[in-house]
Amino acid sequence: MLLNDPIHGLIRLNELQRDLIALPELARLSWIKQLGLAFQSFPGGTHSRLCHVIGASHVAGEMARALGLSDKETLLVQAAGLLHDAGHTPFSHALESLLPGDHMHYTRDLVGGTVVMGLPGAGRLPQVLEFHRIDPSEVGALIEGRHRDRVLQAIIFGDVDCDQLDYLLRDSYFCGISHGNIDLYRILYTLKLDREHQEIVIEEKGVDAIEEMLVARDHMYSAVYGHKTGRIGEMMLLRAMQLAERPVDGFQEMTDHEVLMRLEGAGELSRTLIRRVVFRDLYKTAYRVDSAGRDEMAARVMRLIEAKSARELENEIAAGAGLGAGEVIVDLPVNVFKLSEPRLKKFNLRVLRKTGEVVPLLELSALARALTQKESTHTIFATYCDTANRAKVEAVCSRMLA
Repeated sequence: MLLNDPIHGLIRLNELQRDLIALPELARLSWIKQLGLAFQSFPGGTHSRLCHVIGASHVAGEMARALGLSDKETLLVQAAGLLHDAGHTPFSHALESLLPGDHMHYTRDLVGGTVVMGLPGAGRLPQVLEFHRIDPSEVGALIEGRHRDRVLQAIIFGDVDCDQLDYLLRDSYFCGISHGNIDLYRILYTLKLDREHQEIVIEEKGVDAIEEMLVARDHMYSAVYGHKTGRIGEMMLLRAMQLAERPVDGFQEMTDHEVLMRLEGAGELSRTLIRRVVFRDLYKTAYRVDSAGRDEMAARVMRLIEAKSARELENEIAAGAGLGAGEVIVDLPVNVFKLSEPRLKKFNLRVLRKTGEVVPLLELSALARALTQKESTHTIFATYCDTANRAKVEAVCSRMLA
């Protein structure tokens, strides 16, 4: 089976990949946008999560072949690459905080058959894998990040893995920006298997491409994934879910559209918020404190959010401004990227030097070292509301943090 992909060109799918894509658990991903609400700032960013997992599976296979892995190992990482987001929530990471656990654990259970989605024909994932002589528990372990084979694990979740190598290229392409334009094949052709230490290393001539990838990742998080407009839309969506009079149960099995339709009938507050999101009548920032530049203020905010939850602060600010539920949203995005991308501040890749010595990249590259130590300026406290209420909300926040 051949697929035309705008990032990787013509992709030839093997029988395992073809059979997995035909399952309803993966068909659902066709109706989930990879970047959630980012299209409200980047109109081209409407690509699906399915096209990402197909790309990740393709890159996993390319990495396995570059490292000289066996056919069975190649099939295993291709399956894990294709299934790693099978249990992903709608709207990217916006609703993950509503889950009782990580979506990776949920995906592991889907792959293992201990959980079955309420979709027509769902529940055959483990049988398809076993038909192709792939152990579902091994795929689940790779997705969860606890596989015993460190090399296979690094392909799926590591310093340079199939997930990042696809989403950086794909997301930047569809958003129409050049930040994520990495040299994929330079990286692939300079990856080497260090059999003594059972790890993936990069040849010295591939260091420039890895540095380029780290810069691209840093820029994509600043420019796209952390964009303030998308963040406000995501918080309005989250509050619509939390304020629903009729809870949207089982949302983790839904598509983006199904969540919107359920929120339309979930009560007046949820309907009002979600319609504003759909028609891009988004709240505006009334008050914001960033992590850098205002040390005393940042310290006050940190003390405040240690004592009270976002919802408690919201109610307090709304009451002070004479507003009702849902008219003020407090955002505390201190750990937002830790949830969606825990690899940002960790990089343990090692470099195979021309002399045969293997050394940490961070010892060799000042740029890589600087990026992992970089303290980015990010918002630690923000309030969002309708334009007409900004002055009142700002005044209450100023008094609260005086």
